[in-house]
Amino acid sequence: MKSTKEEIQTIKTLLKDFRTAKYHKRLQIVLFRLMGKSYKEIIDLLDCNQTTIWRNVKKYEEFGLDSLLQETRGGRNHAYMTVEEEKAFLARHLKATEAGEFVTIPYFRLISFLHT
Repeated sequence: MKSTKEEIQTIKTLLKDFRTAKYHKRLQIVLFRLMGKSYKEIIDLLDCNQTTIWRNVKKYEEFGLDSLLQETRGGRNHAYMTVEEEKAFLARHLKATEAGEFVTIPYFRLISFLHT
């Protein structure tokens, strides 16, 4: 992996910034690869697997440094809904359940939530 001193310095600076703390392992992986360390050395240093190293290096090579600083995890979308939005969402499924349509939300859990 070819690198410039600027790239290495930028990553070292980001590693000192507490705001990027949750991305430090990703940054360390790329930094060590830029510094010429082998996958085996990085595995030993950071206690991560080869796939993690490969994925982060590939992401860096294809999309740049910013791609390592983005949250990539999915999640439960309803966690971002307000209580009112979630109740409206669940009410639609309740109507479908009562009409005999197939729904994925357990009926009793839905009823108990709507009556709270």
